[in-house]
Amino acid sequence: MAQTSRQFFGFIGITTFTKLLMNVTRRMIYPFAPEFARGLEVDLSAITSVIAVNQATAVLGPVGASFGDRYGYKLLMLFALGFLTIGTFATGFIPLYSVLVVCLFLAGLCKSIFDPSLQAFIGEFVPIEQRGRVIGITELSWAGSTLLGIPVAGLIIERFSWQTPFWIIGLLSFLCFGLILKFMPKTPSKKKNSKKNTPSILSNWKTIVRNRKVAGILLFAFSMALASDTLFVIYGAWLEQSYGLSLAAIGFSTILIGISEMLGEGCTAFFSDRIGLKRSILLGVSLCAGAYFILPALDIGLAHVLTGLFLIFFFFEFTYVTAMSLTTELVPELRASTMSAFYAIGGLGRVAGAFAGGMIWSSSGLAGISLISGGCTLMALVCILIGFSSTKQ
Repeated sequence: MAQTSRQFFGFIGITTFTKLLMNVTRRMIYPFAPEFARGLEVDLSAITSVIAVNQATAVLGPVGASFGDRYGYKLLMLFALGFLTIGTFATGFIPLYSVLVVCLFLAGLCKSIFDPSLQAFIGEFVPIEQRGRVIGITELSWAGSTLLGIPVAGLIIERFSWQTPFWIIGLLSFLCFGLILKFMPKTPSKKKNSKKNTPSILSNWKTIVRNRKVAGILLFAFSMALASDTLFVIYGAWLEQSYGLSLAAIGFSTILIGISEMLGEGCTAFFSDRIGLKRSILLGVSLCAGAYFILPALDIGLAHVLTGLFLIFFFFEFTYVTAMSLTTELVPELRASTMSAFYAIGGLGRVAGAFAGGMIWSSSGLAGISLISGGCTLMALVCILIGFSSTKQ
């Protein structure tokens, strides 16, 4: 048992690092888009349009990840990691815009398949009482990409070229592929699923859609993600226009967001199980909505504004990661399908927020952003309350 426990937590360390590589690949296009445009000799708009392609992969994730419930989580995780390895190696050695588009598409698809498969595996291996802690640990990779991965990538790009981070990530991804292949523990054999007895993927989706709690958590994910990206896509322009911040200073504020995300994920890991997953979500989403609503009142100085942004992203990350932990237990026999649906609907929310944020900012400014983001967060609270009414979790 002790050997199995050591193997499991070693595996969690490997997969957390793997997720860090995925997140760096996806997120470094934001701060380094001008350098990519210069290196590929294309317009900046051509680079920023890749972001939409990257986000759209969340919709395709369920198609692949649902196979995890049928053929096993390990196979899907390795398959997804192969996408990342191929895409990053190709971009590292072939400096073409089309190759970059394919790379980021594969990186987005990789994350959309890998994350729900990993969380479904954790759901099989870890009791619900400890699940928030373990999933919270793996989600530290999101904040780590901002605090560590992107700054390191920036130094590498400045010293060598914009392509160098890609082939380094490709090499590390290949290494992680081998480590996961060798060290991933076997899933506890609570049941043996044969292809004859395993329901079809269509049947899986019918089961998920009819589940009231799943419907509530999916609408929650959409509303929370929409609220977050509505603000996220305009906060740089807001800081630049209102406070005259340089690009370097805006980059520093991104590090502050990374710190808030890390603390939110850390609180999920250490406190959500003790408080209770559902209670933690209700508390976090209520505080997050409040933080959105008070943001215009804080627009009286840079220190106040950064404090407001810190609180928003802290409460968001704590709430969203805790919701992931709760989702793993909603349909235990279809964990990968359920988690991939969570990511897909959240991805749609981010796409909607990215489109809405610019229009709301142009027409209504910060007050409109605050009202819409806060209102969507309250809608997420309503979805949780309705979805989980008359249930105990």
